[in-house]
Amino acid sequence: MCGNTHVHPEHAGRIQSIWSRLQETGLLSKCERIRGRKATLDEIQTVHSEYHTLLYGTSPLNRQKLDSKKLLGPISQKMYAMLPCGGIGLHRRSRPPPAGGMLKPALLPPQVDSDTVWNEMHSSSAARMAVGCLVELAFKVATGELKNGFAIIRPPGHHAEESTAMGFCFFNSVAITAKLLQQKLNVGKVLIVDWDIHHGNGTQQAFYNDPSVLYISLHRYDNGNFFPGSGAPEEVGGGPGVGYNVNVAWTGGVDPPIGDVEYLTAFRTVVMPIAHEFSPDVVLVSAGFDAVEGHLSPLGGYSVTARCFGHLTRQLMTLAGGRVVLALEGGHDLTAICDASEACVSALLSVELQPLDEAVLQQKPNVNAVATLEKVIEIQSKHWSCVQRFAAGLGRSLREAQAGETEEAETVSAMALLSVGAEQAQAAAGREHSPRPAEEPMEQEPAL
Repeated sequence: MCGNTHVHPEHAGRIQSIWSRLQETGLLSKCERIRGRKATLDEIQTVHSEYHTLLYGTSPLNRQKLDSKKLLGPISQKMYAMLPCGGIGLHRRSRPPPAGGMLKPALLPPQVDSDTVWNEMHSSSAARMAVGCLVELAFKVATGELKNGFAIIRPPGHHAEESTAMGFCFFNSVAITAKLLQQKLNVGKVLIVDWDIHHGNGTQQAFYNDPSVLYISLHRYDNGNFFPGSGAPEEVGGGPGVGYNVNVAWTGGVDPPIGDVEYLTAFRTVVMPIAHEFSPDVVLVSAGFDAVEGHLSPLGGYSVTARCFGHLTRQLMTLAGGRVVLALEGGHDLTAICDASEACVSALLSVELQPLDEAVLQQKPNVNAVATLEKVIEIQSKHWSCVQRFAAGLGRSLREAQAGETEEAETVSAMALLSVGAEQAQAAAGREHSPRPAEEPMEQEPAL
């Protein structure tokens, strides 16, 4: 947040680069741009506590006017430390240490949690603007004013919990937007798909007991040893929300790597079947691009191509009448996030996408991914019967799966035709063997 791109991966150059790419490719001219705004404190409090909202959502001058008691809580200003770059970081004791880490410890003093940096003059405005822009865009899509959209915003938000800022995140933009869509526009069901490589712990927390919001996350988990350590497949929701939290928690590190085949297989066998059964009214996407090739561990480590995210977006557009809104989350390699954003915007504009390589379509998912998906299906089939039919074919390539599904569809169609033919033959036979009614004698005309 302080603008030092050498120290902090979350910097303004991220959205500037994406914006420039969309201009260069001519995609921006095909889009309708909307005016952004800051989210109100009341809007932010649909997800966050009052003291968290006031602490991170107000300027130093305004904060002095607030009742100091409102700012007391698990997070306080005493937990900040000044960074060499002039920004402010959170003391490491202010939150659990990240399991997978976010930056090399040598980059900043050891007493500072270096992933979440605060600039006293600008961060509150930037964080509130990110929320407000997404809310404005999502409302226009939900009401039919726009078909779909992509909010190019920062800072990201999916790690921000009710009273905790972490992982570059202060306010959970996607979670707040989902709440407001339901409260202000009476949107019934919201699907949130989170494909950032890090689990969206804050989003999961916000809707863990809520059956009206389905949260599906695909993330690197490594048995809890990758930041933030949450997102186990067993975390399925609580109370009335059981079954409405789906974690595709990749485990096994990066050897063999997780790439296009694994993500496309997850969409084919878990994400899309469950999403179709849920039948959402609006789809929100936490579109982090740190799974794109070019992001090394601990900020990434996977090898998903940018074009793959365009194809995943195209699949999500078959839901909710196409009312899909993407919000930029993580991703810090500028070339990777520009390529992925270009692919996703192309999909939203219904521009013809660059096809996936034939080698990808012929490749089978790696053994670690198959094991992950087997576990997810075993757990989620108790809540979503639609996924059970995919369990046996997880090791197939996409071409094999496509051929199998075509054969299955043809078999079903043939069986239906046979059934209809049998019913028609039975009805005809019934007509042949039924006794004909006796002919009535012609009525004689009276004699004149």
